[in-house]
Amino acid sequence: MIDLINSIFDLAFNVIDFLINYDYSQPVPLLKALAVYISIPLVLGIIYSVYKSNKIFRAMHVFDEPKSAPLERNKNREDWDKILAGGKSENENDRKQAVIGADSLIEKILGMAGYSGENLGEKFKNIEPADLDSLDALWEAHKIRNRIAHEADYPLPKEDAEKALSLFEKALKELEYI
Repeated sequence: MIDLINSIFDLAFNVIDFLINYDYSQPVPLLKALAVYISIPLVLGIIYSVYKSNKIFRAMHVFDEPKSAPLERNKNREDWDKILAGGKSENENDRKQAVIGADSLIEKILGMAGYSGENLGEKFKNIEPADLDSLDALWEAHKIRNRIAHEADYPLPKEDAEKALSLFEKALKELEYI
């Protein structure tokens, strides 16, 4: 048994001695050539992959600048200004239509943002308060809209219409619609 252990130690010391005293200068040129021949196809593969990925991303329009964003924002602002003008009207029906229009606009925007629900109230329930700072303001404005829609004789003073529209506007700015 001791002879077996001695032979294992001798073998280990011989391997270590070989590795320490080996002349590594002879295989170095061969290893360099091998590294070059392996590296060239790998570098070409990386270049080809970047080229193809770039082509795919361009086809998907990932790098495109939103060209219509300023025009779209101007259109959004124009639409919102029309709603605001209705909210300042002396005609109560125009004010009611403005609040209902603002509510519908918020519902559409939240739907486009991916919030689900059959109506705006359900969409509000699916929004985490941390996701939308103006959520409480939207609830308050939506309650005014609900009173307009469900109470036929609900009077809407100009101040209440302007308050509701300012609450909607706060959310629209947070959602970067206007």
